[in-house]
Amino acid sequence: MSRTLTLAAAAALLVIVSACSSSGTATTAPAASSAPSAAAPSESAAASESAAASESGGGAAAGGCEASTETGTVAATIKGFAFSPQPITAKVGDVVTWTNNDTTGHTATLKSDESCTTPTIAGGSTGSLKFTAAGTYDYFCKIHPNMTGQITVS
Repeated sequence: MSRTLTLAAAAALLVIVSACSSSGTATTAPAASSAPSAAAPSESAAASESAAASESGGGAAAGGCEASTETGTVAATIKGFAFSPQPITAKVGDVVTWTNNDTTGHTATLKSDESCTTPTIAGGSTGSLKFTAAGTYDYFCKIHPNMTGQITVS
């Protein structure tokens, strides 16, 4: 009986240790796995941006955009945990402004350059990005990564 209790205790300890280390891995794994999937589309976007910059003779910011406090020349919305329209079409120099019609905060963040992001846009508020280079940009909400969209800048 003593040996059975020892084995049971060892098995329970193994399950607890495994669960703890699996939990830590699960928390880290989605972030790591989302980065490579985000890198694949952004590499093609970066190549497009680089080609566009070469053709125009000018350089582009790393992400092709910058946060802006200007009122947008292109209007977009966030409603029901979704970005609209899909895709957004803009021109170099345009400011895209998202109006958040949800009650929870969201961001609009480029997958190719997460430093190119709006601050958290509270419900009923707006956030903007100014696009400085042509290309196709995949974006998402940092708070709700399943929210995604695309912007085509010509």
